[in-house]
Amino acid sequence: MPRYAMLLAYDGTDFCGWQNQSGTGKHENPKPGIEGVVNQALLEATGETATAVASGRTDAGVHANGQVAHFTLSNRQPSPEHFLLSLNQKLPPGVQVNRLAEVPDSFSARQASSKQYSYYLQHGPSELPHLRFGTTWIRHPLNGDQMHLALQHLIGEHDFQPFGSSRANVSSTIRTIFNARVTRESIPFSPGSIAHDLWRIQITGSGFLMHMMRSIAGTLIQIGEGRRPPEDMLAILESGNRAQVGPTAPARGLWLDQVCYQSDDKNPLPSWLTLPVDESSHADEPH
Repeated sequence: MPRYAMLLAYDGTDFCGWQNQSGTGKHENPKPGIEGVVNQALLEATGETATAVASGRTDAGVHANGQVAHFTLSNRQPSPEHFLLSLNQKLPPGVQVNRLAEVPDSFSARQASSKQYSYYLQHGPSELPHLRFGTTWIRHPLNGDQMHLALQHLIGEHDFQPFGSSRANVSSTIRTIFNARVTRESIPFSPGSIAHDLWRIQITGSGFLMHMMRSIAGTLIQIGEGRRPPEDMLAILESGNRAQVGPTAPARGLWLDQVCYQSDDKNPLPSWLTLPVDESSHADEPH
């Protein structure tokens, strides 16, 4: 039974997250789960009932450029290229497959060695409408140097329990952050207008707790706005006190960039599953 891995990109605005949600009455979520539309596309493209297993569940409104999922079929498809095109024809415009390949049956999308998330903020006198579904608008200017200093306290192995959701059921809240940085780009306008800034909070780690990235982003916004010092990030980790964490930033600014896996000679994986996150250009001095 062949197993396949696919690289997914999606706009999470119109979805309740990766996982299908069930409920009745006022608890019913009218938005579909991404896994549901992917499984339906697999059925229509192959005639088989298959279940896509993702690297992790993204929340409602969260986007992805690099979500990875695997699934198993009874029959091998003619070619990955044709299979990819067929799947994308069955998927809605907000969900697309960018890569697809057959992988060893031992591969599991859930066994990632690292993940990278980015949180995007736009700053300016008003919100840019064309960016409203992929960023969070910040009215006050941000101090990139202070934000960068705060992020460095996260690097290494720590107990990230205060940044996680109390609803998460995990065996351990220990995670390792490999890299964390903040960058800024200016979005130019016509002469005489005020330029907007696009800020990117980028963190690579062994894994992330539910709401962890959004809680870090909410705390970092407060630090960038000068409402608290960078050292507060370390104080939160040392205290383990959830009450010290800033507000959870909105889901619309969060993107899953990349998921990486370890490969070996006996069971090689496609390079797009194993290439490390690009750390060649560190814009560590945003000013």
